[in-house]
Amino acid sequence: MPFKRKLPDRATLAAHCDDGMTPAKIAERYDCRLDSVRHQLQTYGLLAVKPKSIPIEMAGKGPAPQDRSKRGIFLHADRVTIMRDTACEFGGLAIRPLSLPRISMHIAQLAKKHPSLMGGQNA
Repeated sequence: MPFKRKLPDRATLAAHCDDGMTPAKIAERYDCRLDSVRHQLQTYGLLAVKPKSIPIEMAGKGPAPQDRSKRGIFLHADRVTIMRDTACEFGGLAIRPLSLPRISMHIAQLAKKHPSLMGGQNA
């Protein structure tokens, strides 16, 4: 099995860190995985744990939340977009656009002018 050698104690690892050895060099020297060395250094307090949270300088720079007042119908040259609440996969609601082709508006107008076009359904 690979990785049979154990990492040394805290004092030896601290001496290696003071000598300027990187975790990769320590892993190479003791023939073990880099993840194991990082975990051991973090356990002994020799390596700072990087937080997974957003750094302060990046806070507030993400996309803004969607404004709920932007619901409605928007007319574009080639389509009609209806903003509506839709159910999300894991619960909750999200505002998403539902785009319909503009041709449906023309058919609706023709159906009003010519009731027989749609079989008399939209008279």
